[in-house]
Amino acid sequence: MEPNIYSQLESSLEIELMEDFKVMTTYRETITILDKKGLDHAIIYIGYDGLTKIADFEAEIINPLSGKTLEKLKLKDLKDYSLTSSGSVFDDNRVKYFHLQSGHFPIQLSYSYTTQREGNFSLPRWRPQFYSNQLVKKAQLKVKYPEKIGLKYLEKFLDQNPGKVSEGGKSSLQWNLSDLIREEDSDLDSLPMVKLAPNQFSMEGYASDMNSWEGLGRWIALVNRGRDELPTEAKTLVSQMTAGLSTKEEKIAVLYDYLQENYRYVSIQLGIGGLQPMAASDTYRLKYGDCKALSMLMLSLLKEAGVNSNYTLVEAGRDAKDIEVGFPSNQFNHVILQVPDERDTLWLECTSSVLTPGFLGDFTMNRHVLVVNGEDGSLHKTPAYKSSKFNTITNESTVTLLDNGMATISQSKSLEGFAAQFYMQVENGYEEKDVKKLIYMDLGLTGASILDYKLRTEDTLQIPQAYLTHNTRIQNYYQSTSKRIIIYPKYQKIDISDIPNGYLAWVENMRFDLPGEMAAESGFEPLEVVHDSYDYHRSVVVSGTEMKVQRKVNFHLAEGLDEKQRKDLLKEVDKLDNQPIFLQR
Repeated sequence: MEPNIYSQLESSLEIELMEDFKVMTTYRETITILDKKGLDHAIIYIGYDGLTKIADFEAEIINPLSGKTLEKLKLKDLKDYSLTSSGSVFDDNRVKYFHLQSGHFPIQLSYSYTTQREGNFSLPRWRPQFYSNQLVKKAQLKVKYPEKIGLKYLEKFLDQNPGKVSEGGKSSLQWNLSDLIREEDSDLDSLPMVKLAPNQFSMEGYASDMNSWEGLGRWIALVNRGRDELPTEAKTLVSQMTAGLSTKEEKIAVLYDYLQENYRYVSIQLGIGGLQPMAASDTYRLKYGDCKALSMLMLSLLKEAGVNSNYTLVEAGRDAKDIEVGFPSNQFNHVILQVPDERDTLWLECTSSVLTPGFLGDFTMNRHVLVVNGEDGSLHKTPAYKSSKFNTITNESTVTLLDNGMATISQSKSLEGFAAQFYMQVENGYEEKDVKKLIYMDLGLTGASILDYKLRTEDTLQIPQAYLTHNTRIQNYYQSTSKRIIIYPKYQKIDISDIPNGYLAWVENMRFDLPGEMAAESGFEPLEVVHDSYDYHRSVVVSGTEMKVQRKVNFHLAEGLDEKQRKDLLKEVDKLDNQPIFLQR
């Protein structure tokens, strides 16, 4: 079935690298809107900052049936927004923006503009497709560059080689595509794309090469040089805090705790295109910084304590894909620290106020990173945490059955690793009412009323731990007749985001105080399931006025499962859990 087409697009992107390392980029687009549902495709979005200037902007709105120009736009007609986030204090990223509005169709938006960028550290990537229900009639990418600077490219989902022309010490590459339609619900990363990077590059006088990761690391080291110096006051403080500590781990824990307690994260997108960290002495004085500044300060504190660490670039994000390891280039958006060790390398997330030292969480785990050792750089990989010791849930519950189907639950929760990560944030930033909402969500029951609770966490090196106890009254927990009681044991609710590393050891031990002596009727048979992605065990024992339920699930998700397959596995476990227990009076 052919998709509905709400707009048509003809576009071109021309990039020219200059010998002085400037980059001239010219965009041209003609968008024909065929239906009101295509109006969201008619957007002009031009980013700029202190290193990027906009020139030669032209735009017009046209009636394509008559060819008549309805309106011409100048740059001043576009809205101008700051891209500063709520956590930013230094950020010069801005955007020029226009969104076409019309009640008559077809209508056409045609525009072009040129930007001049100081420095060629990062080059635009070409994505000729973006919107579903849009026909890309023509799309062209043309790149010009001096051969002494050089250029490399990485193609995705393209079945053509670019045309290349070389003359007078300059070369150009060109790609042409036509008649493209993006399927609905298709992944953006499955569409044609070209990534570009220079071989030789420079930003504000700092030059290196991207022929290898070593070259890129060399540039970062050059930009960072001299920024790890601490004032005398800070050096004295480090000496006092680490006095009497003999091990590297002890020093890391004390200094990391000091960083978390005394410094706050803000986004700073200034300084060589937002790439140079604030000097450690300034961060120490101001008591705030971004990932670069806080990592540089922590590096400096550790250095003063005699602990070597390395400034490390990473592509962060829970859903972020790993970098293209065979394409050395700027593919990073975050900075962490690596503390090398012959036995077990330690990683530090310096922007978090709650994580334990040595535990990165799912924000930067299991991906390639560029470790800068002071002179150059090399690729390493962050921990994948492929073990259930990094993700455990143990719930010990006593359930007292009351009259009319009501019950009270006294529960102790013990969580480690990823399971504890969220509770550490809760302890540090949530109000009582929000903590109660979380407990209600875990219980997954209606008619619950929390009588009291207590939450505490521990900063155990590399594996965070959290402990939660609560007493809760619940309505409609069980069903009762004159001859029997029917109980559906209720376990903690989880979803696929609770198993980011593919492993989870989850134990539910429940003791039921029954309203009188009961006999087992059904639902007491031991249940054992061995699966490629999990092992399941449940046992039920009743004795007089007491019943014990033990349920264990060990997840070890098979590699290569997509999100739907993972969700289906949780549904299987949920079905195993949702088995009633019948007791005779």
